[in-house]
Amino acid sequence: MSPQDQKISKCDEESDFKSTQEYYDRWLNIYKATMGKLIEMPAVGPAREISEKTMKGLSTFINLYTAGMDINSNLQGVFTEAMRRVQEKIANDMDGEISPGNYKEFYRIWMETYSEAFKEYSKSDHFASDLGKLNSCLMDFQQNNREMIEENFLKPMNLPTKKEIDEINKELYSLKKTVKELVKEIKELKENK
Repeated sequence: MSPQDQKISKCDEESDFKSTQEYYDRWLNIYKATMGKLIEMPAVGPAREISEKTMKGLSTFINLYTAGMDINSNLQGVFTEAMRRVQEKIANDMDGEISPGNYKEFYRIWMETYSEAFKEYSKSDHFASDLGKLNSCLMDFQQNNREMIEENFLKPMNLPTKKEIDEINKELYSLKKTVKELVKEIKELKENK
């Protein structure tokens, strides 16, 4: 690959990445300006509570989606940087005859370069904060889903909720503990007779 071709390829990669990032940023800004405002509106009427919970659910989903897209965007940047490094390392080696040895060498360089790039990214503070944000949004989303399922499906069908099952387990544990203590006391009383 000639230096001119490499320069053109690099520009194409950067413009593709930038256009993807710009598209995502525009989508997020438009969402915040339209649907984001709608979600923040207070609900009114007889279905106010259900409406508020539904909007909260939509909001938690959008937050999760946004956090996921942020990580995807950053990973795309890491992929682009890693491929640029690979191209720099093999620029001179790929001119000439193609042989199995060339492919093995390319594969080795590719693996080492990508591993190095992802190790650098995974050690960065940016990665840790993005992952923390994603996990937080995922937990909020799961909690909201659990609440909606319990309220809209389990309770109307008269099925036990997680809270009710936890209470039963707690009571069962307490009863088992009491029975063990009583059995122990009965044994002691029989031995003392």
